Amino acid sequence: MYRRINPTSRQQLPMRMLFQPVGTGTFLRACEADSFRGLVAAMLDDAVYEGGDVETRLLNRLRLADELVLVARIENQSGILIGDRDADQTINIASDERFIRSLDRLGLVSLEPTLRAHD
Repeated sequence: MYRRINPTSRQQLPMRMLFQPVGTGTFLRACEADSFRGLVAAMLDDAVYEGGDVETRLLNRLRLADELVLVARIENQSGILIGDRDADQTINIASDERFIRSLDRLGLVSLEPTLRAHD
């Protein structure tokens, strides 16, 4: 379960994240969710994602990762790779949690500090 939020939204779900970076630490969107799967669903704006099968969710993460790599290249930030393991400059699509954590590490999303402490 997820929901989009704004700066005045009261927290209802345990995980919060900023996404759609525009540079200089500014993000266009924010959401909260009850799981890492919910955070991915929020990025996709697709409530069906959470109930999808493993293969469909993997394909959605891969599609989103491809889009993020393309945007990075357009912004002259080449070198971001896609993989199934954690590594420098790599978006890890192996699971919802690894995906979100790798995006946070690359600055493509911003997890709330309490979620980063568990990385």
